Amino acid sequence: MTISLDARPLDAALDALAHGQPVVLTTPGAAALVLPAAEASTIALAFVIRHSSGLVGVALPGDRCDALDLPPMRPSFRHDGERGWCVAVDAATGVTTGISAADRAETIRRLADRGTRPGDLHRPGHVLPYAVHPRGILGRLALPEAAVGLCVLARLPAAAAFAELVSPEDPRRMATPGEAAAFASAHGVPVLDSAVAAVSGRCGEP
Repeated sequence: MTISLDARPLDAALDALAHGQPVVLTTPGAAALVLPAAEASTIALAFVIRHSSGLVGVALPGDRCDALDLPPMRPSFRHDGERGWCVAVDAATGVTTGISAADRAETIRRLADRGTRPGDLHRPGHVLPYAVHPRGILGRLALPEAAVGLCVLARLPAAAAFAELVSPEDPRRMATPGEAAAFASAHGVPVLDSAVAAVSGRCGEP
């Protein structure tokens, strides 16, 4: 099957990411706000937190998680190829309680910084690293892999902050793709419908 790509939404998203701005990624079963981790500002992250569940993850290549000594929450994941969520962290310096948007933005930037070492992070913390598939979206079609792939396409480090969007109509549940698209339009945020399919032909390994 051949997928016909409209480059305009993808290009708009890449431009936003390159300037440190959020984008909305949707798949049939999920919608999330995404920021480039290397450029995460307090203002942009506060926007993400305000309109999401508040649980902020940072998608990273698995080898980067290993280098930072970020073990998976479930040790068995290391052996079955589905690494997923790792132990939560805070930056060891430059933060207070770790929970504020400013503190979490600092931690997120540290996770994206190749100069960060394991001792630069405290465990547990308030930011959740997520180890993506070694082959990115070519290995696993999911939002974290798509988010990292977009950052790579935007010529940014392979690290993406993400949080699932809450429904604007009913805050007791998560947003549907349709609600996510309406939210993006209302806030002037680029949106990629079926993001995984849209980028699968244009980015490979993180």
